[in-house]
Amino acid sequence: MTAPHVYRQTAVRMVTMHLPVRRLAAVATVCVAQCAIMLAQTRTAPLASAPQSATTQHAVPRSATLPPTPAFDVASIHPNNSDHTAHTHIYSYANQGHFIAINATPMQLLQYAYDLPDSRILGVSGWATSSKYDIEAKSDPALADKLASLPFPDAKVQLLKMVQLLLADRFRLATHSEVRPQPVYELVIAKGGVKFSAVKDGPRHVDSNSRATGVSMTITNSSHAMNDLAEMLSRYTGRVVLDKTGLTGIYTISLTFVPDASRAAVPNPETLSAVDSGPSVFTALREQLGLELRSSKGPVEVLVVDHMGPPTQN
Repeated sequence: MTAPHVYRQTAVRMVTMHLPVRRLAAVATVCVAQCAIMLAQTRTAPLASAPQSATTQHAVPRSATLPPTPAFDVASIHPNNSDHTAHTHIYSYANQGHFIAINATPMQLLQYAYDLPDSRILGVSGWATSSKYDIEAKSDPALADKLASLPFPDAKVQLLKMVQLLLADRFRLATHSEVRPQPVYELVIAKGGVKFSAVKDGPRHVDSNSRATGVSMTITNSSHAMNDLAEMLSRYTGRVVLDKTGLTGIYTISLTFVPDASRAAVPNPETLSAVDSGPSVFTALREQLGLELRSSKGPVEVLVVDHMGPPTQN
């Protein structure tokens, strides 16, 4: 079909062959004005029938990112009544979305999922500290692929959220957070002074390893080494540790001790057999670093358990 403005131009030519010259200018003026109006309408009309590009037709696929709340695809939970004196083992394969707990109490699962010592988890019923379970949970292959692409610390954060969701789903866990006055430790300089010196600036590194022989901590070239140390000590003392040393230089320090595994945020069964084979954290701090932990009280964020029951059937 001939476009409208082309048809109007043809009509102008046909009319001018029969009009006097005097009226030619007026006719031309009217027709040109009509053509201009139609051309403007053509340019401003919405392009409803125009094909969209691939970019506008398709959104970014969801597979490029993790779902808002990642969850395990399958999970089996069975009571473990074989030996309540046996050690607890918790294995997490964060980059695979795979979680295994053997002979674990719900309290220990809470400690693992929220990365907290038992002293900061309140409102737990007695059965949750004595009943033990074996658990295996796996994510679907698509989610496992996404977790595999993440750095391990990021994948571990996602896995902990998945364990929290598992507890909410199968143990009907409901919690909330509060800030309450709680016993804390203050990290202070011991009598006689510190046994380490400031160093020059360099690449910072913080590491903590638990083995059968104990715990080894290393902090290298850190301008907030005391805060780093206090944060790591909190995992093994059962209390929040606050830096009260007043030290602000750049330090490299190391510390080796045998923890009280029952107070750790995540009990390590390998260290249970190492009791009395090395210094406690309190002795190690004094002898190796010239620091000590002083009991005190302070505001601490705690996890309050509103409800938690035996797991639902598989």
